[in-house]
Amino acid sequence: MSIVPLTKKIGLITAIVALWSAQAFAQQKDIDKKIEYQSEQLEKIRKDIRTYKNDLKKAESKERSILTRIDETERSISLTEKLITQLNREQNQKERDIIRTERSIQLLESNLATLKKNFAKRLVYLHKNGQYSDLELIMTARSVNQAFYRYKYLRILAEIDRNTYNTIKNNISAINQKKNQLKNELRDKEQILNEKNNLKNNLKQQKRNHDRQLAVARKDKSNIAAQIKEKERAAAEMSRLITNLEKERETRRKELERQRALSGVEADNPFLASKGRLNWPAKGEIISRFGIQKHPTLKTITDNSGIDIKVRLGSPVVSVLDGVVTTITYIRGFGNTIIIDHGSGFYSVYAHVENIRVSENDYVTTNSTIAEVGQSGSLSGPLLHFEIWRNKTKLNPEEWLNKR
Repeated sequence: MSIVPLTKKIGLITAIVALWSAQAFAQQKDIDKKIEYQSEQLEKIRKDIRTYKNDLKKAESKERSILTRIDETERSISLTEKLITQLNREQNQKERDIIRTERSIQLLESNLATLKKNFAKRLVYLHKNGQYSDLELIMTARSVNQAFYRYKYLRILAEIDRNTYNTIKNNISAINQKKNQLKNELRDKEQILNEKNNLKNNLKQQKRNHDRQLAVARKDKSNIAAQIKEKERAAAEMSRLITNLEKERETRRKELERQRALSGVEADNPFLASKGRLNWPAKGEIISRFGIQKHPTLKTITDNSGIDIKVRLGSPVVSVLDGVVTTITYIRGFGNTIIIDHGSGFYSVYAHVENIRVSENDYVTTNSTIAEVGQSGSLSGPLLHFEIWRNKTKLNPEEWLNKR
């Protein structure tokens, strides 16, 4: 049995294990970052729910209007849906982790089988050919030079045997660790599924309650007039949100540029270049235009900061252009609201939505579904309120959307 084939074989196996370990470690660091970020998002939503429940408890003793009670129900629905969406992401990540861990175990077990097989061959060879002791092998050499090479040969074999033994031992330890990790991941996935099921049942009850509240509120025209006032306050809140986003715009610019480079978007300012050609956020009829508007039945005058599109309940809401989701929030008068940063100071706003499909900081492509049309914050039935901003100035969306 020659020295070279044995050293090459063991060395190659050791190198493969070491290389795989290094790559797996680097990948695991990236995965851990994602898990940490997503768990951070999850904890943020849980904190928002706790805060909302505390506020609700404080308000229980006070007399509340039907609009206030609707607002409370819609906020609760919004937070519950947000939590379910994030739990879906956690579940998807956990399932990917489980697949990776199972593959890691398979690779480690395959490596272990190869190492054991080669080590077994080595032991069999020693058993068959090991009638001489190491000292005898050296002492029976025909020359000093041969004795030196035999000594060197024996040292190499001993080192290979030690390395192989330690690698086998480390692989067994790594397999046990990965199996424990897999067990924990499967347990976490089960907990996520149980929590999601409970939340979905709770959400159904909240939505039934919301439908009853809306039916009561719509019977009284004074509630519709009161909600129009709420929309004015909502417009002021939107202006404040956009102002705050402008302060943080530079932080998001690099991430948006990176995502666009990956997606092949080459224009320096794609939003400006798309004026008059943007996709519509939803298919429907405009029932309230941009600027000063007179209500058809109440005859009240309002300043609309965007357009209102009458759409069938549950219709998809799409992003008019690619960008980064900066805000998902509930605004009284607007209901569930999404804001997307399209770069160069341009923002699009989507209000009265439900079943939101995206999370804050997500990069979305043009025409990707971000939510469905709902009726949160609306007594006029399902509709989409849509706005476009440039820096701190609201723009007429009809001038930017394609002519249908």
